[in-house]
Amino acid sequence: MNYFGHAVVVTRLIEAPAPAIALGAMLPDFLSMCGARPIRVDDPLIERGIALHHETDAAFHTLAPFTGLVRELGDRLTHAGVSRGPMRGVAHVAVELFLDGTMIDDPRAAAAYEAAIALEPALVFPSDEAPRFAYLQARLRTHGVPRDLARAESVAARCLRMLAHRPLLAPKGSEPQLIERVLGDFAHRCAVAAPTIMHALRASMESAATPGAPWHRENRSGSSRA
Repeated sequence: MNYFGHAVVVTRLIEAPAPAIALGAMLPDFLSMCGARPIRVDDPLIERGIALHHETDAAFHTLAPFTGLVRELGDRLTHAGVSRGPMRGVAHVAVELFLDGTMIDDPRAAAAYEAAIALEPALVFPSDEAPRFAYLQARLRTHGVPRDLARAESVAARCLRMLAHRPLLAPKGSEPQLIERVLGDFAHRCAVAAPTIMHALRASMESAATPGAPWHRENRSGSSRA
């Protein structure tokens, strides 16, 4: 699940999530995107969101409908002639991005996302990493809700950009074109599977939840106390 998907999860588990919780739920992905790691988080709501992010990923990455899509896409890429490294790099990420794209018109998630990225979070970075996060913040705010994820060509472009600087995963020769073609044909599979995946994710998280989980009290009461 990519960052916008985490915003969706927050709004489905918590009726009116605080923006800081939504930001925390997306923050691990944002930090990976810019290569920065805070040495301290000074906001308990952000910390709750981070914990929810990890809970969500732990459940999501084991869901049979999700892992099945990743295997299917990997098989299609291999059959098309994409080598093992790029195939593995694309299959997982593309499925996550496609799933985000199916939920991009969710108005509550979009509002939570925009409120979250507008925050100035209480994070302390090493001095050489702070500019990286600030640059990413500016880009996210300029771009707004990532509505381009609803288009297969944009998902392909994002995947290729992510892998371009990783020698073992970077597509070579005609592989970028092969990847674009396969992803264009595969987008509808993710759209069909998305409701099942999100239902299974919520069921998995609710069955595993214990008192003290970041969203447990909100979910049971039906309203946010954040």
